[in-house]
Amino acid sequence: MKNLKRGILIIAVLLFICNLKISATHNRAGEITYIQLSDLTYEITITTFTYTLSYADREKLEVSWGDNSSSVAQRSSILFLPNYYKRNIYKINHTYPGPGVYRIVVQDPNRNADVKNIPNSVNVVFSISTTLIVNPSIGRNNTPVLLNPPYDKAARGYIFIHNPGAYDPDGDSLSYKLTVCTREDGKPIENYTLPPATNFIRVDSVSGDLIWNTPADTGKYNVAMEIQEWRFGKKIGMVVRDMQIEVYDTKNKPPVNGPVKDLCVLAGTPVEFLVTATDENNDMISLKATSGIFGISGCPANFTKVDSTAGFASSRFRWTPCYETVRNQPYDIIIKADDYSDELKLSDIDNLQIKVLGPPPVLDDGLPEGKFIRLRWNNYGTDYISGFSIYRRDGASTFKPDSCTAGIPSSP
Repeated sequence: MKNLKRGILIIAVLLFICNLKISATHNRAGEITYIQLSDLTYEITITTFTYTLSYADREKLEVSWGDNSSSVAQRSSILFLPNYYKRNIYKINHTYPGPGVYRIVVQDPNRNADVKNIPNSVNVVFSISTTLIVNPSIGRNNTPVLLNPPYDKAARGYIFIHNPGAYDPDGDSLSYKLTVCTREDGKPIENYTLPPATNFIRVDSVSGDLIWNTPADTGKYNVAMEIQEWRFGKKIGMVVRDMQIEVYDTKNKPPVNGPVKDLCVLAGTPVEFLVTATDENNDMISLKATSGIFGISGCPANFTKVDSTAGFASSRFRWTPCYETVRNQPYDIIIKADDYSDELKLSDIDNLQIKVLGPPPVLDDGLPEGKFIRLRWNNYGTDYISGFSIYRRDGASTFKPDSCTAGIPSSP
C-alpha cells in the first residue's frame, strides 16, 4: 500500500512538472499597439511571438487597462514564421473613463527556460506594456505599427542588428532606447542584465537599430526596446517590444547588404534604385524591404526581385510618392538580406529614409497694387496641401535651398 501511494505521488509530481513545462516555456517576444476609434475608445492589438514546438497555446489573454479594470482579448489570427516562431494576434476594444495617462499591461506565464540574462526564466512571468495618453489637446493618436517580426538568429563573433520597422501612420516623430524586460504586473525583472557583448549592445535612438557588437556567448537572451512617440516636442505615447535573440556558434557568415543612402524627393517625382546583397559562403539570398510606404493607399511603393544567384541577390525599389505622402517626418525603409545556409540562417539589416516634400507652387507673376503685391500662380493640383506661408523681404537674400529644405528659414 505504501509503495502504491509512493507511485501515485511520483506520477502526480511528474504530471505537475510536465504541465509546468508545457504551460511555461513558450513566450519569446511581443508588443501592444492601438488605434484610436473615438475620443475615449481604442482598439488594442496584442502581438505575441511564441515557440511553435511548445504545447502551450493561448486562445485568449487578459488585458489590464490601467484604469483599474481588465478584459479578456480573443486571438484573431495565427501566422507561422521561420525559426519555430508563431505570431499570435489578439484584438479588443476599450473605452476609457476620461483623459489621463494609462499603462496597458498584458502578462502570461511564462518565459522560455534557460534565458541566460533572466535568472530562473522558466518561472518568470512574461509581460508587455504600452503607455496610452488620453488628451484632447494633442488630437487623435495611433501607436506606430512594428512591421519587422523579431525571429532572426545571431552568431557569436558577428554583429547582430534588429530593427522593429516602426511605422507611425500619424507621421509623429519616433525615438528608441533600451529598457528592462518585465515580469508580473509589468514590474522590472530583478537581477535582469543586458546580454554580454565583446564591444557593446545599444539602440540607435534615431534609426531604431538594435546593434549587438558582438555576442560574446551562445544561448538565449531577451532584450526590451522602447519606441517613444513625439508630437510638437512632447511625448505622447510609448510602445515596448520585448524580444528574444538566440546566439549560436557557426561557420556560416551573415550576408552583407550593399550601400544605401537617404533621399529627399518632391511629391510626384519617381524614385528608383537597385538594392544588392552578397554572401561570402555563396549561399542563396533573399532580399526584403519593410516600410509603411508599401501599404499606402493610392501610391504604394514596390520592391521587385531582379537577380538571384549563389552568393548574390538584387532587387529594385520603385516609388512615386503622391501629394498625400507629404509630411514633416521622413519615411523609414528597412532592407533585410537573409541567407539560406543549411547550418544556420543569418541576416543583415540596413535602413534608409526618404523625405517627401511638397513641390513649390509655380508663380505666374507678382503685380504691385499700391502698398500691396498681387500674386498669381498655377493651380496646385491637390487639396491635400492645406496652404502656403508667404513672406515679404526688403532687399536680396543669400538663402539657397538644398534638395531637402521645406520652406524657408526664419531669417533668410
